[in-house]
Amino acid sequence: RNVIFIAASSFGALAGYLFGKNKEETAMKMTTPVFTQGDGEEKEMSFVLPSNYWTADGINQAPTPLDNSLVTLKREDGGFRAAIMFGGFASPRDVKAKKEELLSGLSSDKQWEAVGNDVTTGIYNDPFTPP
Repeated sequence: RNVIFIAASSFGALAGYLFGKNKEETAMKMTTPVFTQGDGEEKEMSFVLPSNYWTADGINQAPTPLDNSLVTLKREDGGFRAAIMFGGFASPRDVKAKKEELLSGLSSDKQWEAVGNDVTTGIYNDPFTPP
């Protein structure tokens, strides 16, 4: 259900896909949050498609990304996630500090344990937030 692509133009490619820059020229509603994972050239950005694409074959019903748009469609199964909330701008330094805080909390938790060190940041900016 996530659309994933890499590079600095990530949000522009996502927004273009959502607002109709796809083979079917179908506009969709923007969903939140936008997710980022990884660093540098390995950084990916993704979002959850609108709920009408959540069925088992929904990804096959979603608009087809344009060739060379950097957008790919990928279905991810649900699961359990640990989360920590923080406000303000999600700078790399802040994300790193919150990642360490989250993993530290999990290391002392008797019920849950972290599997790997991958962290996904979910970001929501109010439409009235200045760029």
